[in-house]
Amino acid sequence: MKRSGNPALPSKLLPGAAGWIFFVLLQLTGCAIVPPPPAGPSVEEVARQQRLERAQASLTEGLKLYEGGMYEEALKNLLVALDSGVLPLPMQLMARKHLAFIQCLSNREIICKEEFEKAFALDPKFELSPAESGHPTWGPIFRLVKTEIELKKSGKSLPVVPARIPTPGEKLLAEGAKAYDEGDYVKSAKLYQDALKETLSASDRLRALKFSAFSHCLSSRMAQCRADFDKILQLDASFELEAAEAGHPSWGPSFRSAKSKLKHPPPKK
Repeated sequence: MKRSGNPALPSKLLPGAAGWIFFVLLQLTGCAIVPPPPAGPSVEEVARQQRLERAQASLTEGLKLYEGGMYEEALKNLLVALDSGVLPLPMQLMARKHLAFIQCLSNREIICKEEFEKAFALDPKFELSPAESGHPTWGPIFRLVKTEIELKKSGKSLPVVPARIPTPGEKLLAEGAKAYDEGDYVKSAKLYQDALKETLSASDRLRALKFSAFSHCLSSRMAQCRADFDKILQLDASFELEAAEAGHPSWGPSFRSAKSKLKHPPPKK
């Protein structure tokens, strides 16, 4: 007996063959197979993101405490942020910089110097703003570290300078700067005025008068604030505030008024 149909095809298709034919038919009819959804973040990625968020929160809290003069609490938060190991470079530099400030304000100059060195190790081009680098407490230490690094690059060593005992005026300047940074402006003004009674260099005298003026303005003693600016301009008529200082709402108007008076003195009677 003859068998009907196409002898090239088996009478019963295997399941695998049927699936393959169905796939070919789908392709021929233009039906696309939906790809599987993309895989979510790995457990490691999620954990790292959580660490970063906690570190950023600690950094923000540390800077807030620093601005409020709570230096030891700020120091703890900044160290927690750095210990996370996940902060981006700009945030690491921000933390290191404020750690240095806190150590200097707490009279721990050696640790302050080490923090600046760590900042330069992170970024050889690390810099402070003009207002920060001119600070009487940490400014000299920052400049010392920067000088040492530049000398090492050129193959030179820093000359050994015998330790110098600070003068009474310099001690009062340092105490005034500490009180100013702690927000005790009445005390800082008195210390700066006491420093002015001692022997000071010309630059230290200008610095004492400037921060005395700031302290008076911040404690709402505007007449004394203006008087200090007048004394500054008598010593140096070309004196100018730093860009970050000039626009301050407390002392900015008093300084501009003193400057204007110098340029346009009242007519003599």
